[in-house]
Amino acid sequence: MGRRWSCRVVSLAGLCVLALVAGSAVGAAACSSSGSSSTGKSSQKPAARFAAILGRQPTGLAATVAQRGTLLVGEDPEFAPQSSVDSAGNWSGFDIEVAREVGAVLGLKVEFLKLDWARVPAALAADRYDVAVSSIATDPRPSGKLAFAAPYTWSVAQVAVRQGATTLTTLGQLKGKTIGVGAATTFQRFLEAAGGIGVSLYASDADVLPDVANGTIAGAMTAATTAASELASGEQITASGPGFFSQPQAFAARPGEADFVALLNSAVKTMHVNGTLSALSKKWYHGLDVSTPPAASVPAFSKALALLKAGTYPLY
Repeated sequence: MGRRWSCRVVSLAGLCVLALVAGSAVGAAACSSSGSSSTGKSSQKPAARFAAILGRQPTGLAATVAQRGTLLVGEDPEFAPQSSVDSAGNWSGFDIEVAREVGAVLGLKVEFLKLDWARVPAALAADRYDVAVSSIATDPRPSGKLAFAAPYTWSVAQVAVRQGATTLTTLGQLKGKTIGVGAATTFQRFLEAAGGIGVSLYASDADVLPDVANGTIAGAMTAATTAASELASGEQITASGPGFFSQPQAFAARPGEADFVALLNSAVKTMHVNGTLSALSKKWYHGLDVSTPPAASVPAFSKALALLKAGTYPLY
């Protein structure tokens, strides 16, 4: 099996993000040029392109980026398959390609900088980079620390089971069973709020999956993308169903930059409409398309907690 990875929601100075559980060596600057792209290219200079999108001349950070002609993107270098960088400084991954396509839509070059999760708001405020693009969850929402663009993907919580076992797609099926989760994750919070379910804590949700495959534990609650990647790497697991809750993921910028966020929104909308996000998702997540919202029966995380408290959660 390949290198195991997992998404985890961590709280750092009020910042809730999807972060690599076993990540390391972040914070030092490293950059890479954007490479070529065909999505939404325009012969217009960035300032003219921005003005056409906004209907007026850009202000604030948007004006600075237009003049510079380069989008500075903060990224986690050890978050495969979302993002990684090799020894030669070459970046690759789903979020990397998404950021490059955003640059192409806006007529910008793209430069990647290694981010430190604990300092994302401070780094954005200090112009360390313009935007953090690393599968950042907007729910639960950080309070006043960041401004978010429109979602470009949705992380969906599913329960993975051993191949050949009965799938677990409702809380009723989970009652009385022990489900493994990464510690300090939204998966843990959700199952504990549901009650009546044994919760076994692991360093990351991906670390549970070998125990699921060998039958040591009934199942693991994890992101659908994690399950798909682990299955593709040879892990004998399966996951199905629309999911228990979802978390929108979006680009993060510093607050007060309405023009800049509007430009990001325009690029994200273009990539949703022309199918770029869908194609990249299927490429990096083994055919799984997480570029569209899940079924209406799958509530956002915060709403799922509220529904559990009210006794009206739909997937009992």
